[in-house]
Amino acid sequence: MGESYSPRERIRKKKDFSYLYKKGRLTRGKYFNLIYLPNSLSYSRMAVVTSKKIGNAVQRNRVRRRVRELFRRNKELMTLPVDMIVVTKKGVQDASWENMRAQYLSMIQAVGANK
Repeated sequence: MGESYSPRERIRKKKDFSYLYKKGRLTRGKYFNLIYLPNSLSYSRMAVVTSKKIGNAVQRNRVRRRVRELFRRNKELMTLPVDMIVVTKKGVQDASWENMRAQYLSMIQAVGANK
């Protein structure tokens, strides 16, 4: 699979969100929390959740775009296919790209270690 974020890689259904929130494992970080669960598909899926605490709509959308870009560029680092929800935290809108990327990569490694 290439470096794209195709529609099949997005989590959109309420039942998928509910199942992940109920059964998923949580990894906490400075800029976002990651709720994940291995799936039976041949690819990983992701959703981004941003609250109004992040800022106005422009800031929230920018944060979502950045997180989706992290997922898109680093899909090959995932050792197994997972469903994950990235829940952003207050302060992420001020984070540099390098800091966000470093935290994301360390969280992905933690996900791979917690099979």
